[in-house]
Amino acid sequence: NDVKSPWFGVNLDTGNFHSDDVYGDLAKVAAYAINVQVKVVTTGPERKEKQPADFKRIAQILRDVDYRGYVVLEYEEDEDPRQACPAFVAQLREVFA
Repeated sequence: NDVKSPWFGVNLDTGNFHSDDVYGDLAKVAAYAINVQVKVVTTGPERKEKQPADFKRIAQILRDVDYRGYVVLEYEEDEDPRQACPAFVAQLREVFA
């Protein structure tokens, strides 16, 4: 809040949140987002157990703060991205439509 510039904001990368309440933490930062990078999984504090990302919940968090920027799929999993990503892109399009 101390930086008084429309050019200053957060690159909201969902894969950088590793708490017990990933979505609660995303909601705390979402109002400051100028770009959003959505990973297909989330991890808790130990970063060991991967859970599928809740795209619908992420979309709602961004709607709640009237986010109007880009949403980028960032894929870092083992499966071939050419095979896996089209389905994830379709899911994102559906929840953000």
